[in-house]
Amino acid sequence: MVRKTKEEAENTRREILKAALEVFYQKGYSRTTFDEIAARINLTKGAVYWHFKNKPDLLVEIIKEHFFQKQRTSYNANTWEELKNAMVESAKIIHNDADYRKFLFFVMFQMEWSEAMVSKVGESICGIRDYPLLQLKEALTNIQKNAQLETDANIEELALVILHLWKGALGDEIGKFSNHNFPDMIAKSMDLIIAGVKKERS
Repeated sequence: MVRKTKEEAENTRREILKAALEVFYQKGYSRTTFDEIAARINLTKGAVYWHFKNKPDLLVEIIKEHFFQKQRTSYNANTWEELKNAMVESAKIIHNDADYRKFLFFVMFQMEWSEAMVSKVGESICGIRDYPLLQLKEALTNIQKNAQLETDANIEELALVILHLWKGALGDEIGKFSNHNFPDMIAKSMDLIIAGVKKERS
């Protein structure tokens, strides 16, 4: 057997990740086998195991791959307008990228997030899980320093409100539960939050 070059091995790895996402998207995580993933791209099950030791390992890599390529948007904002614009740009990425929407549909609606599964992969993706909230808190702290938010404002609570707003709108978008334009809804929702905060502090 001819040994693959590093480039060929990386290409195979990416093909496996792509095939795995397709099958996960169609069947769900628990109902998918390595045999099915391998058959999708004409590989043996052993070839898949050579790159990924088990399904949780494969799941973690799929999440990392899509997070770092698509959604690691920096909310390095110093004003409300900058934060709103950054969130709208993130919404546009999702709205216009069919492959990324497929990934989000899988993790939100096709992935069986049991307590056991969370314990298996949680530590590996904790940085990804915590990243949006940390980014929002950093942005709100900057906004506060620029006197657009009162010094006694609860940054943690406000960041959670914005994050849950985002998650709710994202679920509607990915699950096609409404016909609203996702980027427009994020813009309007942020306008309401900003207006509410300013009204309370006036």
